[in-house]
Amino acid sequence: MAVSPDKHTKRWIRPLPKQVINKIAAGEVVERPASVVKELVENSIDAGSDRIDIIIEKSGTKLIKIVDNGAGIEKDQMEIAFARHATSKISSFQDLDNLHSYGFRGEALPSIASVSRLRMVSRVADADSGYEIIFEGGVLKSLKPIAAAPGTVIEVENLFFNTPARRKFLKSESTESRHISRIATAMAIGRFDLAFSLNLNSRSIFSLPTGSSLRERVSGILAPNKKFVSVSFQSDKTTLEGFIGVPELAQNNRYGLYLFINNRFIYSATFSHALKAGYEELLPGGKFPIGTLLLTVDPAEIDVNVHPTKTEVRLSNEREIHDIIFRAVRDALRQDGIIPSFRAGHGFAGSRSSGDASRPRPGASSVIPGIGVNHPANTEFLSQLYRHPDNIEIGQPIAEPSGEHGTVRVDTHTGEIIEGPTTEPADHTGPSGGFRLVGRFADLYLLLQSGEDLYIVDQHTAHERVLYEQTLERVDRQSADSQQLLFPVQIELSPVQFAVFEDSTELLTICGFSAAAFGGRTVNINAVPALLSKKSPERLFGKIIDDIASLRKAGLDLKKAVAQSIACRAAVMSGDRLTDREATHLLDCLLQCDNKYSCPHGRPTFIKITRQDLDRQFGRE
Repeated sequence: MAVSPDKHTKRWIRPLPKQVINKIAAGEVVERPASVVKELVENSIDAGSDRIDIIIEKSGTKLIKIVDNGAGIEKDQMEIAFARHATSKISSFQDLDNLHSYGFRGEALPSIASVSRLRMVSRVADADSGYEIIFEGGVLKSLKPIAAAPGTVIEVENLFFNTPARRKFLKSESTESRHISRIATAMAIGRFDLAFSLNLNSRSIFSLPTGSSLRERVSGILAPNKKFVSVSFQSDKTTLEGFIGVPELAQNNRYGLYLFINNRFIYSATFSHALKAGYEELLPGGKFPIGTLLLTVDPAEIDVNVHPTKTEVRLSNEREIHDIIFRAVRDALRQDGIIPSFRAGHGFAGSRSSGDASRPRPGASSVIPGIGVNHPANTEFLSQLYRHPDNIEIGQPIAEPSGEHGTVRVDTHTGEIIEGPTTEPADHTGPSGGFRLVGRFADLYLLLQSGEDLYIVDQHTAHERVLYEQTLERVDRQSADSQQLLFPVQIELSPVQFAVFEDSTELLTICGFSAAAFGGRTVNINAVPALLSKKSPERLFGKIIDDIASLRKAGLDLKKAVAQSIACRAAVMSGDRLTDREATHLLDCLLQCDNKYSCPHGRPTFIKITRQDLDRQFGRE
């Protein structure tokens, strides 16, 4: 229990010792070993280095070593460099409004030296020798000449040796290593023109040359040989460039996303939100994109002096920048080529001569990995794969069937894919190029061929996407169709469900529900959207309310949450067998959608298998 001091006790106000001041400052600047790496690498970049090597032992607690070939430090400047608030980056307060360097506070070196054993060796290019300076716990131990190459080497050993409380709260070695890798990766991406290497716990993580392009650096580090989409925007005051991964590269965390302002690596919840929002429904819940965005703004519009670590910034036009990022990402992803690709295993090892292309070698992998070619599952797969029912060209006019039927269409009233007479003109303006239906699998997946590529379409997610966009359009027009129930039904909601219902009543009405409170937490339902007229209204309504609650919690706006739930509940399900004409027309409708590549939940509608993938699986390479 804390005891308050006696008010009669004299308490003298006095300056703190220099070592105590530096230790207190170190608590803000040096949060963990990764913070040391960041500060020292930024100093190396500010020194004009074009090669920086990072060597880490025991996740930074034993050794952090940074080697650069920059300008170096003069002998008479070395001790001054470790004085608090001593810097060569700025000389007046006005310089903060036009900042082009990484460092400017003059806190990093004295803070790091105060909680470690620090050794620096530095030599300027025109000097005959370098000089070595050593600090231990913030106390100068030696300064002497030494043979050295031009540039600077800093070794930080036994970090936090004199602040055991700070050392005790470090995470596991693997966690600290992950933070170091992320910071080193950020530095290497932000200055993609420089050479970087990282050796972490005796393992070479990367070694990157000078003169790389941003695309080469991003793809080389984040996902070699994977597809990245270029993002760009330019105006008089703002420039945005970067590369983001296609949806199939999404991860379960945000560690693959790197944001920069004026080449400075930053953390920004606002800009991260803008980037993820740009993917719209292309990402499933809980998934996050990978990639890099480099934003360049007028230095006068940005305040980097928010926190000693300099990873948080303030912008005078933050909302405008948010919208720029959102639109640039959205527009970049609205292009062909982001359909997920199935990557088959390597089936056979080694090369094959042209003479034995028809003979598989022993050990060949089977169609479905782990079971034989003659297994019933594979027999069914192959029989479905090579079935060619009608060879209907998607996007081409569909001939009128004989008999009493009319054209195939998605009924605008019920959302069903139907054959029958219609007075509406058929829309057959599909894409050019020959997609053709070649079969189906498990009454869920539609198989289509285009050239030498095989496309597998999930009929549920495809129909869900079509209905979702139709529902959003009807909500905007406030013209959704309702189906009156023969007898009203009542459902009792939980307290949480009833709160969601009250919040959503107006929009549910626009979507076609007629439901009102009926005393207590009971809701009386008189009508449902026509899309859902064949479903049990009691079960359906509760599930939709639960859907809305879950989607709202995930950050989706109310209109999209309601439309998403209705579309999901109304779409054809696994086991609902579509005729060839119905399947073909569903694809026609899907290909007219604004976002044809995923359902509203972010699951893909298409997966592509290339001829090369199949050849590899069957050992024909």
